[in-house]
Amino acid sequence: MNIGLIQVDGKLPNIALMKLSKHHKEKGDKVTLIDLSTLGIDAWYGSKIFMGGSGYNLSEELPKGIDELTPDYNLYNTDYSIGFTSRGCGRNCGFCIVEEKEGKFHDEDMKWIKHTKVVLIDNNFLVSKKCKEKLKYFIDNKIKVCFNQGLDIRLITKEIADLLKDVKYYDLKFNRRRLYFAWDDMNYESQVMKGIKILTESGIRSDHLMFYMLCGFNTTFEQDFYRFEVLSGLGCLPFVMLYNGTHNKKLRHFSRFVDKRYYKVCNWKEYCEQKGIEG
Repeated sequence: MNIGLIQVDGKLPNIALMKLSKHHKEKGDKVTLIDLSTLGIDAWYGSKIFMGGSGYNLSEELPKGIDELTPDYNLYNTDYSIGFTSRGCGRNCGFCIVEEKEGKFHDEDMKWIKHTKVVLIDNNFLVSKKCKEKLKYFIDNKIKVCFNQGLDIRLITKEIADLLKDVKYYDLKFNRRRLYFAWDDMNYESQVMKGIKILTESGIRSDHLMFYMLCGFNTTFEQDFYRFEVLSGLGCLPFVMLYNGTHNKKLRHFSRFVDKRYYKVCNWKEYCEQKGIEG
C-alpha cells in the first residue's frame, strides 16, 4: 500500500505520524509525509482523510499496538528523539485539556530514546516519583534535553535544582541553554519566587529560565504586565501565551512586545506610541 501522512500544524515532528509510519513500514508499505504546517493556512478542507489529534478530537487515540511503537525518526530526518517519560499532570487547571486527554498521571517507559538529544513533551515531568532517577539517567548518559512543555516551578527543591544544573538542558534547536517553566496563576507568585531563588542559588543562570505566561484567561492586563516586569527584572525570559479565542488587540501587541523581545530596545509606552495603540 501507498500511505500518505499529513502534518497540518505544529512545529514539532508529530509522534503519532511517526508511529504510524513505523507500523506501515514494518508491513512493507510505502510511506510519504506531506507537511502542510509551514504554509500558514488557517483552515483546511478534505474528503476521505483520517483526522486525529487533540485539536480534532480528545478521544481519538492510536491503536494500542501502534501507540507502543518507537517512532520512525527517519520520517522527519530528526537527529533527536521525542516523546513522553510520563503522561498526565495532576494539577487539573481550568484552561488545560491534559487530564481529559491523558487521564491520571502515570510514568511511561523510555525505550523510545535512541539519540543523544531528546525533546521531552511530558506535561509535568517533576510530578513523577522517578524524576530524579530520570535526571540522573540524562546526566550519566550525557544526553542533551529539551524540556519543551515546561517544568513545574512549584516542585523545585534544592536536590532537583542541583540535578538540573548538571543536565545538559537546551532549547528546541539545541543551541541555547534553556529551562522552561510557567507562571500562569497570580496565586502562586511566592512559589515562583522561591523556585527561581533555589535554581539560581544552585548555579543556574536566570537568563536560562524561560517562563510561559498565560494571558487572556483569568488575569487582568495589569497582572499580566506585573508578571512580565517581575520576571524580566530578575533576568528571566517571559513568554506570553495567549489563551485560545483571545482576540484582544492590546494583548496581542503585548504578546509581540514580550515574545519578540522588543522590551530590550524600548519600553511599553514607546512601543504603544509607535503602534498607535492605547497602553
